Amino acid sequence: MARPTKQGLDYFPLDVGFLQNVKVRRIMRACGIQSIPVLISLLANTYCDEGYFLRWDSDMPFLIADELGVSEGAVTAVVDKATQVDFFNANMYQKYGVLTSDGIQKRFFEATARRTSVRYDARFLLINVSDYKNLVNVYKNSINDDSNEQSKVKESKVKKSSSTGGDGLTDVINAYRKNIYPMPGEMDLEKLKAMTADFGSDIVVKAINRAVVRNKRNLAYVHGILKRWQANGYDEEDARKHDPLEEQYDKIPF
Repeated sequence: MARPTKQGLDYFPLDVGFLQNVKVRRIMRACGIQSIPVLISLLANTYCDEGYFLRWDSDMPFLIADELGVSEGAVTAVVDKATQVDFFNANMYQKYGVLTSDGIQKRFFEATARRTSVRYDARFLLINVSDYKNLVNVYKNSINDDSNEQSKVKESKVKKSSSTGGDGLTDVINAYRKNIYPMPGEMDLEKLKAMTADFGSDIVVKAINRAVVRNKRNLAYVHGILKRWQANGYDEEDARKHDPLEEQYDKIPF
């Protein structure tokens, strides 16, 4: 049996002027010194896996945070700032939920130029790759096609929704994609569907917004807010006010 063709790289170059790069310095100023190992981990995961982009799904913040001993919020903040200053391409992040850049792609395709074949998804390209004759476009086989995602949203229906009818789940997923993760996975979609059925779309969207204001961008925290509102009633308190149950929300195995 033939050995599977390797896609990623075993190592990647890091410029000696990395810390002097204006984009990196802006990220470090906004997110602190811990942003440097986060950026390096993001680059390492990018080059190691697909090679020229990184799928930014709901698991990646945890994996990087666990690897480095920082919070998931810190990792998410670095990614947000990195897309803002164009360290990673903002359009690719918002449209497809992937992290990539011109520089990453140039280095990867140059490093793999002598391979027999290299897979790529044409949607994610930021550079002209016509000079590389060993590339195979796998766009039609991509599992992260945005059209497939739209179909999932349209097919999903909820039994309970306050004032939004059959589009309730769509509103919830749009709020999730805009504020938490651009491309929710199957597990997250099921959790969002369950919360919408249990609490109603309007309340779930409000809970997502409340979590974002408090910089707690995860479904466990959103679910904790919903459970508290279910027990005590919805409150119009200052969303930035400290919640005494905040630490418990983060421990919910949801």
